[in-house]
Amino acid sequence: GEFIAEGGYFTVSTGRTLLGFHAYDPELINAPAILANGGMIYDYTSRTITAMFGLDETCVPDLRKVCGRFPSLAIEMYAPDDTCCIHLNERSRRHFELHRIIPREIDDPAEASFPCAKVMFGGSADDILAAQAFLSEMCPTLGFVPTDGTLLEVLRPGTGKGTTLLRLAELLGIAPENVYAVGDGDNDIDMLKAAAASFVPANGHPAAKACASYHVCSNDDGAIAEAIGILGKKR
Repeated sequence: GEFIAEGGYFTVSTGRTLLGFHAYDPELINAPAILANGGMIYDYTSRTITAMFGLDETCVPDLRKVCGRFPSLAIEMYAPDDTCCIHLNERSRRHFELHRIIPREIDDPAEASFPCAKVMFGGSADDILAAQAFLSEMCPTLGFVPTDGTLLEVLRPGTGKGTTLLRLAELLGIAPENVYAVGDGDNDIDMLKAAAASFVPANGHPAAKACASYHVCSNDDGAIAEAIGILGKKR
């Protein structure tokens, strides 16, 4: 509250999508939010899309390649107001339930709504690992956030939390040297690198900690408050 009162902008940058993000609080967030790992910027005050950096219909042929090569992978497709899934499996079913989304099941990527803020693949860790190698070699329209998990974030090439953070700052008239970020996951790394100063909690991912300007206390103990306190001392 004090940070905002002194003229600061505070928002969130999350992998969650418009239909899956349920943590918006107008008392804490006073700028458009970055959703879908940088795939879109959404203004909850006006309920409008500020900017979209998602995947368009040109990705359909590459998604069809993935569907043919990995029939056991679920392909989750997230347009702002329409979530679709191809090859819905148990991993993705649990993922949708967590985000309180009921997907529209389709058979072909062309049946989805576009643009998609992002696409996700859900399946076994082995299939996700193989899919990343396949995307790198065979699918130039599909970028992704590397992972060793069972869900793979697929974005437009060159799009990520870091690039979208700087785009948001430009829209708000904020100079790059006044852009700061707090993150704890491996999908936060490009955002942490893009910020002028970055903060990672004690319970953050080791890869995120490796590129942080500052290490702060855990998320459970007030990491954001400690980061703001450090910024206050720097002024």
